[in-house]
Amino acid sequence: MQQWQEDFFKITPIFNDLDHILANVSWNDWPSCQDLNKLIPDQVANYQGQRLTLVEQTPELLSDGLYYEQRIYQQALVPTRSHNWHDFFNSLIYLLFPLTKKEMNRLHVEEIERFGDQKRSRCRDAITLLDECGVIIAHCDDDIADDLMNHRWDDAFVNKRPAWGQTVNAIMIGHANYEKALDPYIGFTGKALYLKVTPKFFSMDIWDKYQYLDTMLSNQLELLLQDNSKLYPLPILGVPGWWDANENTEFYENGQYFRPKRKSK
Repeated sequence: MQQWQEDFFKITPIFNDLDHILANVSWNDWPSCQDLNKLIPDQVANYQGQRLTLVEQTPELLSDGLYYEQRIYQQALVPTRSHNWHDFFNSLIYLLFPLTKKEMNRLHVEEIERFGDQKRSRCRDAITLLDECGVIIAHCDDDIADDLMNHRWDDAFVNKRPAWGQTVNAIMIGHANYEKALDPYIGFTGKALYLKVTPKFFSMDIWDKYQYLDTMLSNQLELLLQDNSKLYPLPILGVPGWWDANENTEFYENGQYFRPKRKSK
């Protein structure tokens, strides 16, 4: 059984958005599905328009043989393991990216119907990578996006550091990333998806930012994630503001973590 940490927000600034969003919530122990369902607005629904409900994952629930994504699509039930960080963070992503999670679910089910559930299609692989390990890079600066995609880490993280929060931002969407952030380590890497936003994005409040990105991403998801070619490696501890040690420019000299881009053959 995993141990609950009431103050997990303090581990790293990676959790700052969750700390802000859950500022009025306090749990001394693991929140139940009932507790978590209270956070999710009634309009958060599956593709059939049924309100999503987190339910404890039990052998009885799974006995009908329905696949995870099919259960959400058909019954609007999200199996959630108790005392489990991975599923806890997954439930919070439903709060932050409800439209995108609904679109992910639709694409998963349609791909299963086309190709079966024994082997993931390229589209499902890409969706899973974003869902688990994704980081959205919202930007209105093509140059810094190009630096990041081409692993020019010094340019993106050091020379253009003042641009972070002004013309570029990193927003977590992958719930497995949050789980890993409970015990950060050198090598912690996510999959970045680049979305070009308007300059006004950077002056929005936090909820408006998430709603903006959720709407944009859900509308483009099928086009962007036919395969994983739009997902790029991102050394998460290098993101300015996410790890205290990266305030020192020497942090970026670790070539094993901040690796140059491989030359294409």
